[in-house]
Amino acid sequence: APPQYAFPGAAAACARTAWKPENTNVYLKCGGIFAGMTSIVSQIKVCLKMALDAGVHLVLPTIPLRDSTDLTNFNFFNGSANMDFDRWFDEAHLRDAMARACPQLKIRKIADFQGLGDASTELAAAAAAAAESGEKMAVAHEWNFDINTAPGLKLLAGYFWVGRPFRTWFEHELLRERFLSHSTPKTPAAAAAPGATIINIVSQFLVFRITDDATGRELALWNDLSAMVRFNEATRAITTKVEARIDQPYIGVHFRVEKDNIWSSYDDQLKQDLDALDKLWTRYGGAGSGAAKENKQQQQQQQGAHGLKKPLVYLACGDEEQIKGFEAAAALRGWNVTSKYDIVKNDAETLRQLKELPFDFQGAVDLGIMLKSWFFVGITGSAFSSTVANLRDSTGRYRGSSLQFPDDDHARTHLFNDGDAAAYACCL
Repeated sequence: APPQYAFPGAAAACARTAWKPENTNVYLKCGGIFAGMTSIVSQIKVCLKMALDAGVHLVLPTIPLRDSTDLTNFNFFNGSANMDFDRWFDEAHLRDAMARACPQLKIRKIADFQGLGDASTELAAAAAAAAESGEKMAVAHEWNFDINTAPGLKLLAGYFWVGRPFRTWFEHELLRERFLSHSTPKTPAAAAAPGATIINIVSQFLVFRITDDATGRELALWNDLSAMVRFNEATRAITTKVEARIDQPYIGVHFRVEKDNIWSSYDDQLKQDLDALDKLWTRYGGAGSGAAKENKQQQQQQQGAHGLKKPLVYLACGDEEQIKGFEAAAALRGWNVTSKYDIVKNDAETLRQLKELPFDFQGAVDLGIMLKSWFFVGITGSAFSSTVANLRDSTGRYRGSSLQFPDDDHARTHLFNDGDAAAYACCL
């Protein structure tokens, strides 16, 4: 987001929310956030939207870092792998953005609470004074909300939308817990308890049907949340260094063949990607295209059908051996392929910094490079590819292949459909 962006979608959502006095000290604490890098980003956005929809505050989640060698090990139950939010993302940016868009929503960290994990109301006595003085806030209640109790919920298929709001389900659960925690039902309507009420909830992936809103307000909010969640400064700095070394137009290709999860085989993805490269160059490589204008002084080698040099292909892939295989196959069709590792191979310090990044943070570098590419090719079953496709489009959603719908407002994106992840279109 540009400096001083007002986040109008989030601000409008905040204004629509009823911030009830009895929820003054209610904080949402999201768990269950794991998997690949872009899936984690989506789950963070789900957490933020839950808090905004419900009109409650937020405890910044901790997030496990998966093993960079064994990519199938997401460290679900390894507490030592949990990292604070600011180890992953730019916490100051999120706080500043949310303060501009929705000052009613307070953001705290787990360390800001006294006795978090202890539901004893004995801790509540000094909570008000502690909060005022900036000291740790006591925890009066800690309750677990199970989103699986929502009637008819099917995981990973979208559930809450404007016709079935999250707030309705949340308020029902909150009322029930308040009733059960006291001897009489009068407490839910009473003033806020002096201590914090912590609501533990799984930030369920793909739970909000963002596109099922004729007004477009949900999508406007979702796009603003995307702008609020950005990776930390160290990761962004390496991305900038890699990008600065690319001195020509390039096509970004996401080659999703890392061994943790493969939807389409290596051979199928290779063929689909290379065929797409040839098709997009035939369609967009003409003398009047943007690539042609950028390439007008680069016509000496790798000549295309229009007498122009083909753009460089930047491969987003975390497996260096698979990159070599793609390079060899692409060369047979006249494509020159590079990767983040190849681009900085002569810059020992940057290469060291890149290699020392955890696997998912290296993926964040690729994400930044993909967003700046002249054209992007990916796969529908990948949250990474689908996220890039959404971010490249002025609407915030992938509108379909630019090879089929050329009136794409310069999104210049093609995802080949592998028949997986049908809910990404509505809910990622």
